[in-house]
This record gives sequence, structure tokens and C-alpha cells, in this order.
Amino acid sequence: MQGGGSGPVTIVREQTNVISGPEVQQKIIAAARALASILRGTLGPRGLDKGLYKSNGEFAVTSDGARILSGLLIKNPGAKMLVSLGRSQELNVGDGVTSTVLLAGALLDEAGRLLRKGVHPLIIVDGYQAATKIAIERLESITIPCSINDTDLLSRVVATSLTGRAAEAECERFGEMMVEALGHVSHVDGNRDTCDAEDVLFDKSGEGGLADSRLIRGTYWKQRIPLERMTGLREDVSIAILNCDLKQRESKRDTEIELTTADDLETFIAAQEALNEKMADQLIASGADVFCCSGEVERAVLHRLALADKVVISDLDIKQLRHIAKASGGRMVEHSPDLSLSDLGHAGSISCERRAATEEVQDRIIIEGCEGPLVTCLIGSSMGTEEVIRGLYDSLRACTLAISEGTLLHGGGSAHMSAAFAVKEAAEKVADRTRLGMEAFARALEAIPWMLASNAGVDALDALLELRSQARASDEPVGITIDGSIGGVSDVLEPAENLLHGLTTASETACGLLRCDQVISARGD
Repeated sequence: MQGGGSGPVTIVREQTNVISGPEVQQKIIAAARALASILRGTLGPRGLDKGLYKSNGEFAVTSDGARILSGLLIKNPGAKMLVSLGRSQELNVGDGVTSTVLLAGALLDEAGRLLRKGVHPLIIVDGYQAATKIAIERLESITIPCSINDTDLLSRVVATSLTGRAAEAECERFGEMMVEALGHVSHVDGNRDTCDAEDVLFDKSGEGGLADSRLIRGTYWKQRIPLERMTGLREDVSIAILNCDLKQRESKRDTEIELTTADDLETFIAAQEALNEKMADQLIASGADVFCCSGEVERAVLHRLALADKVVISDLDIKQLRHIAKASGGRMVEHSPDLSLSDLGHAGSISCERRAATEEVQDRIIIEGCEGPLVTCLIGSSMGTEEVIRGLYDSLRACTLAISEGTLLHGGGSAHMSAAFAVKEAAEKVADRTRLGMEAFARALEAIPWMLASNAGVDALDALLELRSQARASDEPVGITIDGSIGGVSDVLEPAENLLHGLTTASETACGLLRCDQVISARGD
């Protein structure tokens, strides 16, 4: 830069790359289009899966948008914004990542067409912001009330979330399981208006098929059973939860004991045994049938407890202790001498099954019949059990969101089409260029049913035109059905907050990127 007769003034390093002007928006839009093309084929019940080959050599097959985005190594800053958008949707809502990112991509794609015609970016932003308010108002006006007592509606929410995913084969069974789990959790908590998805655990049973999946009111561990005599089924058990070792404390200071005779050695050993016996007797006197502890167990204490027909489960982590405390109603104790009858939890039964030793722990421990607000879904074996559990967790999040917010919307593109109609009607009354942005917003909303039809294998344009016609003429919710035809979607339900949050954040992200007129890269790329 020249100024005042002086030489060039260096502001940034030579390798810094600065891109300015319309080229910036076009590059961002191109990146958004490329990212959307990756996810587009996974949308809807007829969406296909993606194979993810990770840098560590793992290969996974999934249609989950959040998992796909997390596995991509994104370089473009505009695409990174869409990844952040998907992460926000996953953290705050739990589902709808794919449709939210695709909507943002469609908004940027429509904006690109207007930019090429010479429309100023801020005019597009103004149109998008006005259209967002109108779309939100329309969606809020057509919501369906829902509560924990509406088991039929909640089952449809689960079915909608699982359709097209690995768990779809047992959709009805899993729907009943999720509703039953949330019903138990909310009933025990005493709050029928909210549910915590973290109170429902998932684990692989390692046997049977998906049809053999079941719900237990308690917890399930793959944990080593120390002695054969502790295996089997015990009913109506009291549980002690100890966040400590079951052995004598080790001295923090180095000490030396001089033993001069064999009698001294025997006296020393007898004293140690007496201390271990005293600890075991104190534990037995507490009235507990099962001892769950986080640390090690002295062998002498272990055998004495086994002789008293007690079960000892050691080396549990703090999360497992909290789970059993919540399920059984017990209280975690930090020092074994402090254990009392009031600290004990209760379970209907505990089943300990010992299996052949391998490189992994194969022993099974099932504690069920608990009255606390924690349940576990044991999922049967299948080729994609991990993906099944992921889908179930998403459906669980959708149910909890529907219960907490109390509203649902019809899916299948029905809600998007209704919002698009509202935006188009409002745009007819606008006489300035803001109308262009509003109309572009409506077209972006219609991109969702377009993609649903395309993934179902039908002509997307014909399907969209027919959907426009039927949606205007029908009082019932109309959208893209599983086979790609246009029909009623009264059974396709999802939490209203899923669409409302996704629409709002997608619009905010698109507007934020359109405001950007310069990209500065200190790395030079």
C-alpha cells in the first residue's frame, strides 16, 4: 500500500490469502451445495446409507446425518458453518440434522441465483428474515398438542423417527418399548410433563435377534463375577453402593515391622485376618444382599461374604454406581464403615451369569425390578446393532422433546409445504425487492418434499406439482408417502420444536454467510 510518499506497508504475512466481493458468496454457496449433495440421498424413509471409512481403519454404514457430518474432514469455512449448524441441531433437539442442513443448503442455493441476477445480499437477508417469521407463525398455528398420556401419538413419533433406519424392522415393538420406558421414568419422577432421555439406557444383550429386545427396570452390566457360587438368580435383594475399596487401607507412609520369631508372624497374620473378618461382619450386618463397589475387594473379605450367600460386584466406575443408585433408590457411601440400613437400595431380582473367559468380559449381570426412575433397553444382536441403538436414541430424544414442548407437527413435507404457502401469500403483498428473498425462501422450503420424492424413486417435479395442488384443496395433512406418492401423512409425526428450531437456525446460518463479503485465510489456502 502506497501513502504519503512512503514505501509499501505490510499489514499481514505474505502467505495470507484474502478473497473479496461476489466471489466470496459464490464459493460459500458452492461449498454448501457440495455438502448438501452428500446428505441429500439419506433424507426420508427411502434414503440410502453412506459408507464411512475413517482414518483409523474403521468402516461404518449409516444414514444418520449427525454421524456423517462428524466423520467428514471439512476444509471450506462455509461448509464448516453448516457442520456447526448440524451439531447445534443434534445437541439442542436430537433429530432433524439432515433436513436442517439441507434446508440451509437450499436457502444458499436459491440466494446464489438471485446474486447472479444482481440482487444485493442484504436484500436477500431481509427477505429471508421476514419469511422466517411468517413460516414460524404458520407452523405454530398448525401444531398438535401432545403429552405423556398420548401413547398413540408418541408411538407414531417413534415410528416416524425409525422409518428408513436399521431399527425399522421392529418399529412397532420399539415404539411400545420407548413409550413404556418414558412412562415409567416420568411416573417415578412424579413429573408427567418432562422426561430425561438420560434415564433410559441402551445396551447390547449379545443374544437373540431384534425381536428379542426387551426393557428392564434396572441396569445391565458386562462385569466380571468373582466367584462361581455368586452366580444364579436371587430375588428381592437389598443393594449396598460403595464408592471405595473393600479392604484395609494402605499406609501412606513407609513403615517397617520387625518380626523376630514365628509366633510374631502368626500374631501379625492373625491381626490382619481379624480386621478382614471385622470388615466382612460389618458388611453382613448392614443387611445388604448385593455389594456394588468401585474398588478392589480383599480375598478374605470376598470369601467370607460368599459364605454368607452375598454377591460382590467390584471395579465399577462412578457412572455405573450412579445408575444403580438411581434405579434402586440407594445412596452411595464413600466409606464402608458408614454403611447403614437406610443407605440400601432395593431390586426385585439380580441375575448373574458366568460365561467362558475371553479377551473381553463376557459375564452378564442383570439387576431389574427396581422402582427408581432408570430403565435399560437390551437390544438383541443384529448386523448393525450400533446403528439400531443410535436410531433408538434419536427416537427417544424426539419423544422427550415432544413431551416437554407439548406439540407435534406432521412430517412427510406437509409442514414445509404449509409454511411455503404462507410465505408465498405474504410475498404477494410486498412491493419491493424483499419479495424476491421471500419467494426464494418458499422455494427452499419446497426443496424438502422435492428431495423426499426424489429419494423415493419418483419424478420429483411431478410429485411437487401434485403436492401443491392436493395440499391447497385438502383440509387433512398431505405429503410424500413412503412409496413416493402424494397422500395423507396423519401418522407421520415429529416434535414441532424439531422443525421450528431447524428452520430458525438454518435461516440464521444462511443469512450469516450471505453477510460475509470477505474471507481472510492466514494459511494462504
